[in-house]
Amino acid sequence: MFRRYHQAMNHTLDPRILTEVSVEQIFQDGLRAYHAGELTYAVQAFSEVLVQLPGFPPALTNRALAAWSLGNLDHAAADAQAACRATPDLAEAWLVAGAILIDRGDQPGAIAHYQRAVALRPELAAPRAGLAAACLAAGQHASAEQAAALALSLDPNCIHARFTLGSARSAQGDPLGAIHQFNQVLAADTAHAGAYLNRGNARINCNDIAGGVADLRAALAINPGLKEAWASLGVALTIQADTAAAITACDHAIALDPDFAVAHWNRGVAALLGGDFAAGFAAYEWRKRHPVYGRHFDRLPAPTWQGEPLAGRHLLVRAEQGLGDTIMFARFLPALASQARHLTLACHKTLHTLFAGMGIGLCTLDDPAPPDVDCAIDQMSLPHVLALTPTTIPAAEGYLAPTTANADHWNIEHWRATLARQPEQHQPGQRLIGQRLIGLVWAGNPGHNNDQRRSLPQGALTPLLALPNTRFIALQLGARHAEYDIPSLAPQITDFASTAGILANLDAVVTVDTSIAHLAGAMGKPCHVLLSASHRQTQLGDWSGPIQSILTALQSIP
Repeated sequence: MFRRYHQAMNHTLDPRILTEVSVEQIFQDGLRAYHAGELTYAVQAFSEVLVQLPGFPPALTNRALAAWSLGNLDHAAADAQAACRATPDLAEAWLVAGAILIDRGDQPGAIAHYQRAVALRPELAAPRAGLAAACLAAGQHASAEQAAALALSLDPNCIHARFTLGSARSAQGDPLGAIHQFNQVLAADTAHAGAYLNRGNARINCNDIAGGVADLRAALAINPGLKEAWASLGVALTIQADTAAAITACDHAIALDPDFAVAHWNRGVAALLGGDFAAGFAAYEWRKRHPVYGRHFDRLPAPTWQGEPLAGRHLLVRAEQGLGDTIMFARFLPALASQARHLTLACHKTLHTLFAGMGIGLCTLDDPAPPDVDCAIDQMSLPHVLALTPTTIPAAEGYLAPTTANADHWNIEHWRATLARQPEQHQPGQRLIGQRLIGLVWAGNPGHNNDQRRSLPQGALTPLLALPNTRFIALQLGARHAEYDIPSLAPQITDFASTAGILANLDAVVTVDTSIAHLAGAMGKPCHVLLSASHRQTQLGDWSGPIQSILTALQSIP
């Protein structure tokens, strides 16, 4: 972005220091070549100037710009730093050096260089715009917004600062504010591929998937080599349930950068939704190199298990991601435990009581690994290592069904008595025969990055409540637990073992995509899951179809 908004420095040589007039001409030829896009010639011209005037800062600065534009970051950085050392009060040199450091991934260094440029030229917008970009790259979104706003107060037409301001607002969860800024960028520069890319992502976050796709395609029409746009297009197409097109989009991104972890991750998700488990779980391994999620994967405390025989060995399985994911992928543990000398699951403490009857060892993620562990694996790598297919999913009928071993842990009898005391729901005069008992969950964690697409709008489940011969129990936790006039057990639920004890006494569960769905599946409990467009909705945000399907299914149950 810096190259677009910060042109080469138009310095002229002081005639008093010239030994030959031709040096001035060579320097001007270099500037003309740079502006004309003849970058190799520009580098040669500035190099000739430096032969005759070694260490001349304007030549170093402009050669750094040309080398940077050619992708020669090492040479560009060396020239920019040399210019900073030669003339410490030359703000332009610090600006160029800061931009190059952003590209090299040295965000702290970039911030320091831009701060020096701001101190030298506080009246200019460009140094503050550069500082904003460096803060954004470092994940300091509030600081980026502040610096960009200050740059715009100095120059309202600074597109670089406005683009960064929009990006910072998007990163802080304000997609509408971001879109407003990107609209202004595109009004000033209709060929700004980055603004189309980021506005497209913001529109997707606002559930305007069609608008987001249009913006991403506009970005790619301008710059087909914009790998981030291809990867984001893969996400949008996956949301629209077009997994084949999503995979193709991700393949474009990967062709541009084979090590682009985000594109591999997105491709894996699309492949899994499309039913290709082999490709999906293989690509899902890239989560460990994802710029956001990868930092959560510390080194395993023992050699990684690759699927070799477990006889006589102690396997440590490390849980990851959400609690529901830990429950879902626990289906693999009983079979592995039967093969190994011992198996230990490291997971959140709140799940220990739930898993107490599985015949495995348990520890928390913060506990030291057992001293005799021979091998270890991240839990969601198990399907890849075990070459899982849709037809080989273990324990599809459930693997946490009530048993003598866990009945006490789950307090099943206590919850049976509690449910029996709940008020009945029926129309006056209606005869109750074999009344069914169904649990309801209508919203997930509001902090989840996909919550706007998985949680129901208020009142969406009302059609279900008129079902005859049916009692409903609210299992919804959090601020939305009292949305329906039905009995709620939320205040009494203390952990997943409590929830399991309740589910053991229900006939079925109706839920959105939350951990309750995974728990019900693990227990073999009939569960009707309301899913968004990438799974069940015919139109994103329209829950009437999935709810009608559940209503029909419940009506068919005796």
